[in-house]
Amino acid sequence: MGSDRETEAIGLLYDATLGHVAWSDVGRCLTSLFDGSTFTLTMQSSPDSPVDIVDMQGMIPKVVELYGAHYYEEDPWRLAALKHRVFDRAVLGTDLVSNLEWQNSRIYSELIRPHTDVFHGVMASCTLPGGGVYAFGIHRPRRAAPFAREATEVLQRLLPHVGRALQVRARLGAAHRAEVVAAAALDHLSFGVVQLSVAGRLVTANRAALAMLGGGDGLLLTAAGVHAVLAGDDAKLQLAIAQAAQTTAGEVGGGAGGYLRIARPSGRRAYTVVATPLGLDRGFDRGMLTPQHAAVMLIITDPETARTVEPRTLSALFGFTPAEARLVGLLTTGLSLPAIAKRLGVSFETARTQLASARAKTDTASQVDLVRLVLTALVPVG
Repeated sequence: MGSDRETEAIGLLYDATLGHVAWSDVGRCLTSLFDGSTFTLTMQSSPDSPVDIVDMQGMIPKVVELYGAHYYEEDPWRLAALKHRVFDRAVLGTDLVSNLEWQNSRIYSELIRPHTDVFHGVMASCTLPGGGVYAFGIHRPRRAAPFAREATEVLQRLLPHVGRALQVRARLGAAHRAEVVAAAALDHLSFGVVQLSVAGRLVTANRAALAMLGGGDGLLLTAAGVHAVLAGDDAKLQLAIAQAAQTTAGEVGGGAGGYLRIARPSGRRAYTVVATPLGLDRGFDRGMLTPQHAAVMLIITDPETARTVEPRTLSALFGFTPAEARLVGLLTTGLSLPAIAKRLGVSFETARTQLASARAKTDTASQVDLVRLVLTALVPVG
C-alpha cells in the first residue's frame, strides 16, 4: 500500500465530488488499495436523516438495498463505535466487536452469510459538520487473512480527504437540487424574469418574459436590450436599469429601482416592472464583469395574468410553511400586504406575522429584500 496508490485514491475522491468519475471508481480503487473484497461508504447528514449509501462494492444490489432499508441501524460495528464513541479513528473490526459477536449478529446470519462474505474489516465512523456522520469499511472474507494494524494507519491518512470529499458532495448535491427546482419553476411563472448584462444586453429571459417582449405591447426586445414603447416610460426604465447595473458594478450613483408602470398601447392594464441589482454576493471582483454576467434583473408583472410562484417551490428552497409560501408567492406579484391578507382570508396581523417569519428564515431586512431574494433564487445568476 504505497504512497503513489494513496495519492491516486485521494485524487479519485475529489474527482468524484465534481462528477468527473463515478463513486464506484473510488470504491474499486480503495478496495484494491487495501487488498479487500468488499467496500462500504455511507453517510447521514443528521441523526434523523435516512442513510445515504455513497457506494458499496462486492455486494449484489439486493444486499445494498436491504442494508440501507433494514440492517444499517443494527450493524454491530456501527453500534459499537457509537456506544464507545470511537469516532474519527481508523480501527480493525475486532477492535469493536469480536469475531464471535459478529458471527452471532442478526445482520450476519440473515444478510451477510446467505449473500456475501464480509468478515474481517478495517473501518472508521467519522463525524461531519452539522451533526452528520459517515462510515467507511473495507472487508475480506472469513477464510482470508485478517487486516494488519498497518491498514488502520493508511486509512487514518485517508480519512480527512474522505470527510472533505463527502462535505463537498453534500454541498454540491444540495446546490444542484436547488438549481433543478429553480430551473423547473422559472418557465412556469406567469410573470416575466429577465436578466441583463451590465451594459443592459439580454442574458436570459423566462417564457413569460419572452412572450411579453415579443408582443410589442408596451415592452419590446431590441439589440440594445429591453425598452418601453413610449418614450417617457422608456427613459424611466433605462434609468432604473442603469442604476441597478451601477450598484452591481460597485459604482457611485447606483440604486435598486422601485416599481415602474409601463403603459400598453392596447389599452390593457400597465405592466409593473422592477429593476434590481444582481450578483452582489457572487464573490468575484466587480471590475471583472463581462457581457455574459447577469448584472440586472427585471421582474415584469402583467396584472391581467399574474399568478403566484408555486408554493411548493418556495417551501423547497426556503423552508417556508405552506401559509408562508402562499403569502410570499403573492408578494412576488406586487400585491400589497393588506390585499394579500384579504385574498388569503386572514387578518392583517396574521399576514404580518407570516411575513416576519419568512423574513427571519431568509435573513432579509425588509419586504422588498425578501421579494428580491426569492426571485433571485429562482434565476441562476451568470
